[in-house]
Formats: sequence, structure tokens, C-alpha cells
Amino acid sequence: MREFDAAHVREETPASAQPARSKLVTEAGHALWMFVVQREATGLRDSRHIMRTYNVPGEVQRCMGLVPTPSKPTST
Repeated sequence: MREFDAAHVREETPASAQPARSKLVTEAGHALWMFVVQREATGLRDSRHIMRTYNVPGEVQRCMGLVPTPSKPTST
């Protein structure tokens, strides 16, 4: 996401790039959720430390736990 945002200044991000960015946010939220669950399974219940240490954007935190929808195969 940071690389994507650096390549596309947010104020000037073309509408055509928004679906790609949304997909990155959703995938990051899912990965964050899996990481938090693994930590909680080992007894580390406070996820605030993760959010601060890794500087997790709020939009990713809000997507935490959402399962990305699989891509639809293209028909030929």
C-alpha cells in the first residue's frame, strides 16, 4: 500500500486505480487479522502495540477480518 500510494499521490489518484488500491487495503486488513489472531492464540491479547509499531493505517484496521473475495475467472 505504501508503495502504491507513493506511486500515486492520493489527491491525484486516477479513478481507474481505485479498485487496485481498495483490493490492497482489503488484503492488508485480512493479513492483519490473521496476524492478530495468531498473537492472541499465544496469549498476546493487546493489539494496540502492533498498530503503533507497524504504523497500521486506520483504513486497514477497519478492514481487519474481512475476507477478500476471490477474483472471478475471465471467460474466453
